[in-house]
Amino acid sequence: MKLIKLLLSSSLLLSSMCAITQATELDDYLIQQKIISADYKIKNNKKLTEVLTYLSDEDSRTLPLQIDQNTLIEKLRLYPNHIEIEGIITSPDFKQFAQSLNTQDIKKLFTDNLIKNCDQLFEHQFQRVNPYEVRMKLSTDEKQYSVELKNSQCQF
Repeated sequence: MKLIKLLLSSSLLLSSMCAITQATELDDYLIQQKIISADYKIKNNKKLTEVLTYLSDEDSRTLPLQIDQNTLIEKLRLYPNHIEIEGIITSPDFKQFAQSLNTQDIKKLFTDNLIKNCDQLFEHQFQRVNPYEVRMKLSTDEKQYSVELKNSQCQF
């Protein structure tokens, strides 16, 4: 439990903004607790769910989070096989931009941006080794965009 509190002090949400290409403190903790194996394969899905639920609840206290000048993240939840992200597009220019493109082109731009940020989105080794995906919903006043990215689409 002490390690969980230590992990919380360096919030998953905020630490996801930094690229990490090695095992994280969370990976180390999960190995130590025999929740994942030394090769980062999930061994105990129920315990992993409990840890990730606890961390997601703690991180939710820092939300909403402005990640750039165009996007506000309102919800971020970690699960053993995916991350759910919900946010709002805050840019006043987005409506005009969206009118010049079709929905598929906009979703492709979102997906391309997610791919560029694979190292941050799939921060932990267990997220890279096991089948894992990001499920993102971004809303405007008029429309909601849903995008999914599987870790297999990334090059770590």
